[in-house]
Amino acid sequence: MNKKAIGTNAGIIWNLLNSSEKWDVSQLMEKSGLTEIEVYTAIGWLARENKIEIEESPNNKHYYYLIIDYYF
Repeated sequence: MNKKAIGTNAGIIWNLLNSSEKWDVSQLMEKSGLTEIEVYTAIGWLARENKIEIEESPNNKHYYYLIIDYYF
């Protein structure tokens, strides 16, 4: 996997997360058609760009959603 593919996958994941919902990895894999490693590398890309939040639930499940910045 190269950086271009990871960036493309990050765009796919970003578009799913743009629905204002919280998603777990299995949901992202199902809806995107990406493999687990492709989803995790895309999440890493988005996290490095400070575009997503990661929330851990009490049962240790992780949920991902977009950061919404408001500028006034």
